[in-house]
Amino acid sequence: MEKALAAFATFSPTALPAHHIQVFLRVSKEEGCTYAEIEDALDLTNSTVSRTINALGQVHRKGYAGFDLLEVRPDPEEGRRYTVWLTAKGKALKRQLDNI
Repeated sequence: MEKALAAFATFSPTALPAHHIQVFLRVSKEEGCTYAEIEDALDLTNSTVSRTINALGQVHRKGYAGFDLLEVRPDPEEGRRYTVWLTAKGKALKRQLDNI
């Protein structure tokens, strides 16, 4: 567990809340999941999931650089819904965690 947390700490030792890690791990288990699936699995609100995904994405909602671990894509089955995927950087972190 200590090694896994250290891997996340390389991104931001003080600014990565536990629910950010939870969301990343949920997406890494099932890429292409929807916001609603993440909300249900982690018992988080829509606003929390949305803000967390933005922070873990390329650009934070406040305009500064995000962690670039996740990306959002439109759901091909439902145009008003979005799915969440790992970026190349996110996949590299997943591989690192898988080897612990």
